[in-house]
Amino acid sequence: MNLIRNEKIDLFFELFDSACMALYEDINIDYLEALIRVGNDLIFEVDDSRISEETYNKIFSIYNDLVNVSFTNEEIRLALELLIVKAFKHKNMPLDLMTPDTISYFISIIIEEKNINKKKISILDTLLGTSNLLQAISNNLSFESELIGIEKDENLVKISQISSNLQGNEMKIYYQNALNDINDSVDIVIGDLNKCSYEVDECDSYLFNQGVKYFPYLLIEKRLKNIVDDGCFIFIIDNDFFGAENNHIFKEFIRNNATLVALIVFPQTIVCNGQVGKSILIGKKAILDDYHMSILNVETFEKEYIRGIMQKIKQLVKDI
Repeated sequence: MNLIRNEKIDLFFELFDSACMALYEDINIDYLEALIRVGNDLIFEVDDSRISEETYNKIFSIYNDLVNVSFTNEEIRLALELLIVKAFKHKNMPLDLMTPDTISYFISIIIEEKNINKKKISILDTLLGTSNLLQAISNNLSFESELIGIEKDENLVKISQISSNLQGNEMKIYYQNALNDINDSVDIVIGDLNKCSYEVDECDSYLFNQGVKYFPYLLIEKRLKNIVDDGCFIFIIDNDFFGAENNHIFKEFIRNNATLVALIVFPQTIVCNGQVGKSILIGKKAILDDYHMSILNVETFEKEYIRGIMQKIKQLVKDI
């Protein structure tokens, strides 16, 4: 079957969605549960428990149609992205759990340019979610990547496992709180940082003991331990990141342990009205004397403008 990319994304979505709807209508499960079940059916074997013979025959035929078409990793990811959005809407889950593809592609370009002569790197997503960000980055790199994620939500872990297996991207997932320790050492840590205070009585953290409760600050402190020397972190932050309570304590900690090397500020159009804008913060686990953070403003996502910005980002990364 000769199909162009958009047609193949649509085909994967339509077939997968048809199987989900068949389960949804037959055994009265919600769409998210159906999505997880269909994913596991495709990876392992068809779970025929609770479903009628008619539904079994229907989804078995759909699965045959799916496996008889060759899809690229990125086609599968983009189709799954649409399916996950539908599942989230069905359960009234926030759609901002999914990082916009535009930001994912920017980060993949940064990582590609920084590691252009390497054959393999390790990447940890400290707030894995559905793994859409990590998968998008991996699919758009020219070299091999070892993928690790941390996620505390059981359903999101299940979605990540399905997404990883369907795309053939091997991934290690820690099912735990993002601020808990892990022992892995990695080249790069990424994450779409939640804007919230960490309201607990105790936390194994220098910053927390100094009165810092802003979750992104605590998470950066924790994950610095997992980055190799001269490795880097790339975080998606809110534009009021540097104005959070006790930011002076965080800034002093960073000065003594790492260097914030660049900030890429996105246009307000990337978020809904009334929300704070987004930026990409790039840091390096090294203390660079007399280094001034580079700031790049992205004014629009129009194609012609983006081409020029991509060149500026590549130059920015070379200068780091």
